[in-house]
Amino acid sequence: MRIFIIVIVLLLAINGAEAQTQPQETGPADALWEIYKQGDFEGVVVRGKAMLITETETAQVNLAVGRSLVHQEKYDDAFPYLKRAVEMDPAKTWVYAWAEVYLGISHYKTGNDGRARQAWILARDCQATANATRNARENLRLLGLSEFFDQWKSFETEHFSFRFSDRLVDFNRVDFARSHEEAFGVISKWFGGGPDKKIRFLLWSSQEEADEAGMQALGFSRPDEYLTHAVLGQTVGHEMTHIISRYALNPTVITGLINEGVAVHMDLTGRDQMLRARKLMNEAAVRPLKVSIPALWMDWSLAPDTYSYPVAGAFVAMLVEKGGKERFFEFFVDQSFKHAQEIYGDDLLVWIREFEDELYQ
Repeated sequence: MRIFIIVIVLLLAINGAEAQTQPQETGPADALWEIYKQGDFEGVVVRGKAMLITETETAQVNLAVGRSLVHQEKYDDAFPYLKRAVEMDPAKTWVYAWAEVYLGISHYKTGNDGRARQAWILARDCQATANATRNARENLRLLGLSEFFDQWKSFETEHFSFRFSDRLVDFNRVDFARSHEEAFGVISKWFGGGPDKKIRFLLWSSQEEADEAGMQALGFSRPDEYLTHAVLGQTVGHEMTHIISRYALNPTVITGLINEGVAVHMDLTGRDQMLRARKLMNEAAVRPLKVSIPALWMDWSLAPDTYSYPVAGAFVAMLVEKGGKERFFEFFVDQSFKHAQEIYGDDLLVWIREFEDELYQ
């Protein structure tokens, strides 16, 4: 999984600074949009409801109130305002489009995939505004709800909601699901907990198939949405570790070195990641530059994924071995280098020096 500045495309629509919010025309909602842009969503709701009570009702006022309620995760409360915004915009302008986008978010967050799909398709197909169209399209694709996935097979287990590509050949869904349920048990036991919802797991036949659908490079997970996109042949434990660890330990500061390192450490392959990293470096046509662990900790992009992932896995394994699992969990909630120094003290720099000596020998 790669680190993203924006965690999930679904949340692009829930960005208080989003430019599409401010309309060109003037009207009673203008003051609400100014408050909205400041991120004062409760203020929008209070003032907007007052406007509606005094019969200053427009589609924009309903949209502003509905969107602000979605920001506050009050999805059921948002429905009537968003639906009213749709009703009051028969011309299907940008107000209609964004109301449908937010209706889709609210339906999805309350467990109704079918209604979410319907709303996002309406927002996409009305082509009212580029941002809303793009957002609806990306949500449909990311969550496996677009027409591209209509022939995919569904399979439900205790901890997973699987969607399998129809292009998978000689593929045993039951065995795949069983192996992932077993891995979930091992990993969640190690972390002492896990997600309270099923993991939405989409399995592609190949990266080429994902490219055809306009999907980004596989595989990746979005813990905030309990979501994984994977391709056949990936390790069983890596991606689910991102989701399990997020809900078991609730990290507030996440770094590539540690977050990816623990996923590699718990990928359940049993591989010696230190030996793997050294082998990959020795076999490379151009030997990669020696990057210190503190530097990689501060800037995860300093080394190519080919080397950084096994290095991170080996480093996390070392921390767990030398410092113990309890201290690692205490550190994991804030994965910064500074916090690691606070948890491990002077030992940390000694361990890092020993680790780098072994890695680059």
